[in-house]
Amino acid sequence: MRRCSWSSIGSTAALAVASAGCTAPPTGELMVAIQTDMAVPKDIDHIEMEVLSDGNPVLLDDRKELGRDRFQLPGTRGFTVSKDPSREIRIRVRALLGDRIRVEHTVLTTVPEDRVATLWVPLHFLCGVDAEEGEAPEPDPAGACPDDPACAAAACGERRVDSASLPDYAEQDVLHHDCFHAATCFEGASPVEDGDLDPEDCTIAARDGVNIAIATEGDGACGAAGCFVPLDAESEFGWRTRDDGRIALPKALCSPGRLARLGVVVSPVRPLCPPKQIAQPLCAAEEGRPVVLAARQRSPIALAVSEDGVFWTEQGTFRDERQGPVPNVDGAVKRVAREGGPPETIASKQAVPRHLALGGNDEVFWTNRGVVGAAATALMRWIPRGGSAKPWLNVEQLGHSGSLEALAMNGKSLFWTQLPDGGALGRVGFAMLDTRDEPTPGTLADAHRANRLAAANDVVCWTDLGQDGAANGSVQCKTGSSEVVIVGAGERTPYGIALDAENPAEVFWVNFEGEVVRASLDGARRDVIFQGARGPYGIALDERRVYWTNRLERTVNVLPRDAPPGSACRPGACTLATGQLDPGAIAVHGDAIYWINEGSPVVGSPVKADGAVVRLAKPPPP
Repeated sequence: MRRCSWSSIGSTAALAVASAGCTAPPTGELMVAIQTDMAVPKDIDHIEMEVLSDGNPVLLDDRKELGRDRFQLPGTRGFTVSKDPSREIRIRVRALLGDRIRVEHTVLTTVPEDRVATLWVPLHFLCGVDAEEGEAPEPDPAGACPDDPACAAAACGERRVDSASLPDYAEQDVLHHDCFHAATCFEGASPVEDGDLDPEDCTIAARDGVNIAIATEGDGACGAAGCFVPLDAESEFGWRTRDDGRIALPKALCSPGRLARLGVVVSPVRPLCPPKQIAQPLCAAEEGRPVVLAARQRSPIALAVSEDGVFWTEQGTFRDERQGPVPNVDGAVKRVAREGGPPETIASKQAVPRHLALGGNDEVFWTNRGVVGAAATALMRWIPRGGSAKPWLNVEQLGHSGSLEALAMNGKSLFWTQLPDGGALGRVGFAMLDTRDEPTPGTLADAHRANRLAAANDVVCWTDLGQDGAANGSVQCKTGSSEVVIVGAGERTPYGIALDAENPAEVFWVNFEGEVVRASLDGARRDVIFQGARGPYGIALDERRVYWTNRLERTVNVLPRDAPPGSACRPGACTLATGQLDPGAIAVHGDAIYWINEGSPVVGSPVKADGAVVRLAKPPPP
C-alpha cells in the first residue's frame, strides 16, 4: 500500500498542496477526508493520524499543526490499494489542543481496487473527551472512547465502512467549499425548549428550512451571541429528517449530563446561511465585534485577566423558598484562554464565589460569600499544577462574620471587603501574602457598606455605599502608612473602582446613579468626567482610556482618561458594545477589553444559564 501526501484547502508552500497528492496512482485509492465542526486553532490546534493493516503499521504518528498559516481543514490523505484488496485497514485520527486529546475517530475499511473513493472521518465536538458533570477531566491516554477507541456519528463504538458504499472522490466536493458563518447564522436563533426535545429518541419537532446547532460554553464558532457547533444538515454525522417528520439529532447529545450543559438552537436558512454541509469549515470570528469567550454561564460575577487566561467566578444556581431565592453550593471558578476555547473549571462546588484576584505565582484567590446552614464564608486559594482549592482564611480566622465581597491585591498584601453583619459595620480587611505562617488578618478601615476595591503599588482604594441608598456614599484611599483620605464624599451608590497599575496617581470610579468620576489621591480634586450614564457598574483603565459598563443601558463605553469634566459624547461615539445582558465587571489586558454579562438570575428549574464572558479588541488610538 502506498501513501499519498496531505492536501488541504488554502494550503501554503511545503505544508500541503491543493491536489490529490499522488502522482500516477494505481487504479484504486482511498482519500481520507478529515473535517471538524470546531474552531481551529481555538478548540483544536493539531491532528495526528495512524493507519494499521493487519496490525502492521502503514502510517504512525503523522502530525499536522493547524491554523490559518498552517495546515487547514478539510484536508485529505490518500492511500492506494495493496496487492490484496480485501485487506482491512484501521484508520485513527486524533485532534488535540496542546497535549490534550479532544476528539478521535477510528474507522475500519478497505481500499477500493478500481476507483478513487472518499471516506469522511469527521472530528466532531460530540465525540470529544468531556465530563458529564461539566468539569474538565484529566486526559485519558486511551482517548475519547474506552477499550477500542472509535467515534462514529457521535457515539463510541466500532465503525466499519464498506468501501463499495463510498462516493467517488471529487476534489471540488471536499476541498473547495465556502466557510460556514456559524456565529452570524445563529445570532437571534430560537432555542429548542426542554418540552420540544424528546430525550428518549433525541428528536425535535419537524422544521422546514433550518440550520441546527449545539449551543456550547466555549467550543465552536463564537460571536456576539454565544458559541455554536453547527450540525451537518441531513447527514449521518449531524441531523436527519425521519420518515415521521421529526428531526433526529445525534444520540450522544441527549445524555442527561450533556443536556444539562448544552443547548440546541435552530435558525432559518437564508442566502448567507445555506444548509450546513460536512465539507464547510467554520468562518473566523468577525473583527471589531464582541466575541463571547464563555457562554451559558450561571450568574458570573467577577473576572481577572493575565497571560495565563481569563479567570472568572460563577455564583451558580438558586432555589426558590418561602423567604426568597436561596443559593445552592454549586458555584465555580473557571478560566479560558484569552483567545477563547473550551473553558476549564479550576474549582467547583463553591459557596457563592464573588470576586477574585491573581497572585504572582499563578495563584488564584477569591471570596466565597457562604450559604446559611451550609458552607460558610471563606477567602479561598487555588495553586496551579495539581493544587486544589482550599480556604486561605475561614470565617473564624477572619474575625468578622460579615459576608466576603470584593478582593484586590498589590503584590504584597491581599485586601477584601466584608458586608455589615447585624449591628456591626462592614470593613476593609487585609493580610500579608509573603508570610510562611498562617496569614494574620487585620482591619484597614471600618465602613458602613464597603463595596469594591482597587490596589496598586502601595495604594488601596474602596467604595462605600453608605446607608439606605441616600447620597452618603464615599470613596476612600490609603497610601502606604498614611491616614485614610476621603477622596469622594456624598457619592450616590459608588460601585466599580480602578487604579493605574503602574502609576496610581489618580483613582476612577462610577456612581450607579449616573457618573464617571476621576479624583486625585489626596482628595484635592474630584472631576465628574461623564454624567447621565444609566447604571454605570464596572470600570477599568489602560494607559490612555477609561472603560465602563452601563448596566441599565446594556452597553460598554469608553472615554480618554484625561477627558475634561462634563465631557459629552455624540450618539454612539463613546459606545463600544450594545445589547449586553446585565454587563458588570470589566478588565483590560493587552490589546483587548474583557467583561462579564451577568445574565438572568439562575433560579429554579430548569436552569436558564445566559451569563457570558466577552472579549472585544480595543478601538484604534484616536
